[in-house]
Amino acid sequence: MNGAAPIGDGIFQIAVPITNNPLGHTLVYAMESPNGLILVDAGWDDDNGWNGLTAGLAEIGHSVKDVEGVVLTHFHPDHVGLCGRVREASGAWIAMHRSDFDEFELMTAARDQEFLNFHRQNLINAGAGPSDVAAFELADAPQAPTTSASKPDRILNDDERIPLAGRELRAVHTPGHTPGHVCFHLEDADVMFTGDHVLQKTTPHVGAFQYPMEERDALAEFLASLRRMKSMNITRGLGAHGIPIDDVAARSDELVAHHEERLSHLHEAFGDDELTVWQVAERMKWYKPWGDISPLGKHMALAEAAAHLRHLVARNLAVQVPDRAPAVFVRVE
Repeated sequence: MNGAAPIGDGIFQIAVPITNNPLGHTLVYAMESPNGLILVDAGWDDDNGWNGLTAGLAEIGHSVKDVEGVVLTHFHPDHVGLCGRVREASGAWIAMHRSDFDEFELMTAARDQEFLNFHRQNLINAGAGPSDVAAFELADAPQAPTTSASKPDRILNDDERIPLAGRELRAVHTPGHTPGHVCFHLEDADVMFTGDHVLQKTTPHVGAFQYPMEERDALAEFLASLRRMKSMNITRGLGAHGIPIDDVAARSDELVAHHEERLSHLHEAFGDDELTVWQVAERMKWYKPWGDISPLGKHMALAEAAAHLRHLVARNLAVQVPDRAPAVFVRVE
């Protein structure tokens, strides 16, 4: 997919490239507003992404200077990265939910020795062995994926209305993929911009990145957000990646069922063993054998395993064994 196109209901879709990433693009959406354009997300922060965004805007008869504001679904760099360049070119405001502001600060932190030391200890807390820790360190990106120039300057609240030309977007807080993930409902068209919360062909990543166990139950948040989405009975969804969603409610149901199945499988996979978070990840089902997954892939899988384990603990289906380092967990019948 390349370029930009009108997709009906006054919505323009712009495919902004993500360099060297299998996702290929972030789909940015543009709609006319009282003072120009509102964008849903902005895209990856490099010249390739910038050229894709500016060329796409030109294809729909606009310039980046026409952008009045950017509403962000969440803090990930393929969504927020270009905000700094957009704001510099147009004076646009940038809005994101409060719960993702702290996460944005972490994303732009320097990849210095303190950063590496934290992640090394975090992996040790998960039960990773020396060779696995070393593999992560070798694979670690030397630079932050975006800069503080892209920091949002407005807070988005649940149910906030963003003025468009003769209509409005409604912000719908849908935590799970990130703490402050927001979808945007174009009510007059029965369309939901779903960001990375609901995707037609892909199961969004839900992870817990602090080991052995975060206070936040990200998977519980995600499941509750999916049920909220289902209750809204919206037909058409436009995600940040992939094809449009034909039935948002039905797809939300499918995603809930997927995670319930994964939770059930993980509970059974424990057997009678005591497992570290790393061993939990090894026993979960992935798209390929655990040993064949890249260090970065294992990083994402480990976080997803930790989120599922955290939710089993919340459901009283697993428990942490006291006074063990690294921490271990056992199944509860």
